[in-house]
Amino acid sequence: MRRWWIGVLLALVVVLLVACSGASAGGAKQAASAETMTEGIYLIDAASVRRTSSPPAEGDQAPDFTFVSEDGKEFSLRDFHGHPVVINFWATWCPPCRMEMPALDQAYHAHKDNGLVMLAVEEMDKRADVLAFRQQMNVSLPMLLDTQGLVGRTYMVRGLPTTFFIDGEGRVVIRWTGMLTEESLQKNLQVLFERSG
Repeated sequence: MRRWWIGVLLALVVVLLVACSGASAGGAKQAASAETMTEGIYLIDAASVRRTSSPPAEGDQAPDFTFVSEDGKEFSLRDFHGHPVVINFWATWCPPCRMEMPALDQAYHAHKDNGLVMLAVEEMDKRADVLAFRQQMNVSLPMLLDTQGLVGRTYMVRGLPTTFFIDGEGRVVIRWTGMLTEESLQKNLQVLFERSG
């Protein structure tokens, strides 16, 4: 009459099924590369962000982090080694950020076929606000939602906008604080391309 072991067995089966389905869902993220990155909106993977003890300076390796597209493709900064990378920290409520965004978008479209990767890391706004901004400003460069400000803290961004120019070996070439004009952006990109070979 003691059939308690049947309940234990059933409970174990349920636990195993849940664990397997969770592993399957986690495995649904697909690894990707710069060539497969699209001009959409991405979500920062909070678990991938590691705090640093000091802000990355020129010559330092840029801290890695991972982000995921809305269709499940997973990217990390290290996937773009071999490519010049621009990381721009911004927010929809920031007037200088709004002013420089068209120049960034134009530069992205002008140089992406030459391997340039541009990541606009939006600090702590909602997805709906970013979508509205993209439509209003008519920009389409890839945007990463840093809803908790984790990447911004890792890069120790003190003010917005702040932009990092990173060479093909993943090293910071230029850390630029404040708004980029078309002229300063082009000068920095020229240095970046020269350093990236």
